[in-house]
Amino acid sequence: MFLLGVLIIILSIIIFGGISAAKQKERSDMSLKKAYLYLVSVISLVIAVVGAIMLINLALKTWVFKKADMNYYSAVCPVAPDGKSANCDEAAQKKQAQENRAAQKQSDAAQAIAMIVIATPVWWGHWRLAKREA
Repeated sequence: MFLLGVLIIILSIIIFGGISAAKQKERSDMSLKKAYLYLVSVISLVIAVVGAIMLINLALKTWVFKKADMNYYSAVCPVAPDGKSANCDEAAQKKQAQENRAAQKQSDAAQAIAMIVIATPVWWGHWRLAKREA
């Protein structure tokens, strides 16, 4: 998911650079400050959208499509050095797998919320400044 966000940012920079270069030829009043404001606006907007997508994906997997996030459980019993199977507590392993899945969901939610909370004000502030410059 992170790589998808990076790819989107790189593509938006390339597209924005091409549009900016084309408009630079048309209009000579494009300042470096304006280009910076628009670039930061685009990047922060993309980050906020990726965070929202991650949060919606997590919500859908948690409440609507509950089986989409289900990991198929299989017990892995440790083997002792002498080749005999050691004590295997499948219930404890299953509980640990569920706790790990819950912890991963919380981590994903925290990352998505942080992306939205940070990127949205950055986008809004730079977009307003860019519009004032225009």
